[in-house]
Amino acid sequence: MKQFQTVYEEKTFQATVSEWKSQCASGPAFIHIFSDGADESEITAACAIIDEIMSDAAYIGSSASGCIYEGKVSTEKLVISCTFFEKQDSFVSTRLFPLDDGDSSAFRASLRECLNGLQGLKAIEVITTIDTIPIRDVCQIIQEEVPEDIPVWGGGAFGDNSFRAFLFKKGMPFCDAGVLMSFIGGTDFHIQYAYVSGWKPLGYSMNVTRAEGYVLHELDGQPAYQIYEHYLRIPNDDHIFYNALEFPFAVQHEDRTLLRHTLSCDQNGALTMSTRIPEGSILHLTYGDPETIMQDVMECVRMISDFAPDVISVFDCFGRKTFWGGTEGSREIEPFHQIAPTYGFCTAGELIRWKNSMDHHNLTLVVAGMREGKAEIQKAPAVRKEAGVNESTMSMINRLVNFINTATAEVIEASAEVMEANATLSRMAITDRLTKLYNRGEIQRRITERIEAKKEAPDGENATSIIMIDLDDFKHINDTYGHQEGDQVLMRVSDLIQQKVQGLNTDASAGRWGGEEFMLMLPGATQGSAAAFAEELRQGVEKLRFEKCGKVSASFGVAQAQPGEDPDPLAVRADTALYKAKAKGKNTVCVSTEKNEQ
Repeated sequence: MKQFQTVYEEKTFQATVSEWKSQCASGPAFIHIFSDGADESEITAACAIIDEIMSDAAYIGSSASGCIYEGKVSTEKLVISCTFFEKQDSFVSTRLFPLDDGDSSAFRASLRECLNGLQGLKAIEVITTIDTIPIRDVCQIIQEEVPEDIPVWGGGAFGDNSFRAFLFKKGMPFCDAGVLMSFIGGTDFHIQYAYVSGWKPLGYSMNVTRAEGYVLHELDGQPAYQIYEHYLRIPNDDHIFYNALEFPFAVQHEDRTLLRHTLSCDQNGALTMSTRIPEGSILHLTYGDPETIMQDVMECVRMISDFAPDVISVFDCFGRKTFWGGTEGSREIEPFHQIAPTYGFCTAGELIRWKNSMDHHNLTLVVAGMREGKAEIQKAPAVRKEAGVNESTMSMINRLVNFINTATAEVIEASAEVMEANATLSRMAITDRLTKLYNRGEIQRRITERIEAKKEAPDGENATSIIMIDLDDFKHINDTYGHQEGDQVLMRVSDLIQQKVQGLNTDASAGRWGGEEFMLMLPGATQGSAAAFAEELRQGVEKLRFEKCGKVSASFGVAQAQPGEDPDPLAVRADTALYKAKAKGKNTVCVSTEKNEQ
């Protein structure tokens, strides 16, 4: 097996597919087309070119929350991967089972008929629309109908307010409620698959005493939100999804643990969850610690490396991408790409059949290594150790949680040590792990709280200005010098920002907005004084020096809140000013010129 990947570009895609065609071996070609916000017309055009040049190739695709390209979580809108099989009897057969009416019995009959017509089946890749089908029933049917020795893995097509979740395959229109299955086999086809969580139990177990559909009303007879409020000080606001993402619930299902994360919370303390949690379930709060997660990832990397795959399929939850901070999620995918070419996308839920149980997961990384023929040692290079991960040590948060769990097991109630550990954990819940600044959820909360309180007359002492900062050409630093150097840049710049903000002697706040972006909130600052402060920061960043990349620069957008203005339009104006700074050549400060400018 061998794989080629490309980003769709109208002018070059035809030539790219022609080059793929020239590389065809004696076996079939299997193409994956994943879209993160691409226009339907672009997808259709790409499919037409494939139909014209590689008419025998099977292709499938879906919507995504980030496509995996060259081993990284990409910001590209349309990524296309072509896998060639080299054995003549290898095969791929694709089927799209629409479930527009939610009739899972029809799916069972169609799947049974399809399986009866296949010989030499070795594995099944599944992509579904999670929210528009009875996913529990679908998983149960797959478990019952597919032979026990056949691995099944995959993920959920992603959809949000920007675009709907959809599936498609060669010869069929787009489908927003269905199951897409790729049946793979051949006498010399082999597969090794696994899944990684990395989130660990925290504290004591809880009983689900009231639940309805996706809504978790009560735990141990109390409003479900209380667990977040009392122990972690997570506020019940619009940012609860981000703040609670590091602390999902673990549901025990037979001998497996499934993660479920919180989407929102109503005024009564009822949590809307990513998946249904039945009444009577036993839950544990869990915590996500980057070092612990990466240790589990690297253990999986070593197992896949020993298998010596030709190609690796990756389905990574969009919640993990959010946890890491957008493209920083590449850090848990790149080690697999060192072993063999990867393809896949960030999902709205993951699917895997493990120990003969087909389950729907959240916050999980699912990987499947595939090869044809015997394992060749030279196909599996030594796996580079993830920078910063030391398996002989524990991070501070890991030690704190270990202490809390031990104390809980020993029934130590209300001790000063437990209270202090919980307080520290609460601080960590609102702090970005790498930069030690506030995380996005917390800086958003602080901006919203300030703007709403001073909304009618935001001038004088009640004035509020925000500064949006973006490091220039940061992707080049990561790509050229590696993520370790990129992390050093982020940490040093963050230290500078924190030092300057603390020197203002106000309630000013600084947070990591995402990736290489930062957001500052300056109470009592006019646009002019905020711009002067931004210029001071710009010069400070310019003076920093780094071992590999030398020096860096940043661009700044400044905006002052106006009477009656909501937080979101204010942020848009700062972002627009930042865009102007980039357009002027970067390494400069620009201010917003008018209210609600576009």
